[in-house]
Amino acid sequence: MRSLILLLAAVAIALGLGGWSARRALGSGAGSSSIAIGVWRADPLAGSADASPYEKARLSQIGDLTLGIGEGIQFKTFTDGSGAPLRRECSYELSGGLPLARVWTLAAFTPDGRLVQPGDGRPGWLVSRNLLRREDNVVVVAASAEARPGNWLALSGTGSFALVLTLYDTPASTSSGVGGVELLKVERKACTGV
Repeated sequence: MRSLILLLAAVAIALGLGGWSARRALGSGAGSSSIAIGVWRADPLAGSADASPYEKARLSQIGDLTLGIGEGIQFKTFTDGSGAPLRRECSYELSGGLPLARVWTLAAFTPDGRLVQPGDGRPGWLVSRNLLRREDNVVVVAASAEARPGNWLALSGTGSFALVLTLYDTPASTSSGVGGVELLKVERKACTGV
């Protein structure tokens, strides 16, 4: 009887520690081939056969359909330029240049991967074809709960969120295409109730 109890305890400990370490490895992006450009992070191999086993498992776990190497690349950020987490109670200004791409989209997602629903009549994402640019070709986007003139990405609710910039049909989707690439800077402007 004693050996059965010891066996069950050993199996329970092994399963518990194994599950914990797997969850930690998937959450931390261990083995990832990710690249960083400013606050933005992407894994150009995420949709390819060469993706790391950790990345494949993480994408399977969250049910994310990724772009293949020739299709595009998706950049994400959970922080602003100062390193503070993005909060829906705050307003942000995104500004700068963007790499060459046939089409790109910018959207806000909750930490669990759901699109932030901004409400009726408000834009839930921005698409490059509807974008206003300054004379010097710089893009300026306001991300906030309150309407702004120009390019406005509507936020709603409270809590943290992620900005996701997806570039379709771009040379930046390969690891050799990211050299010298600029992405939007993310600057916190004001917050309410934080």
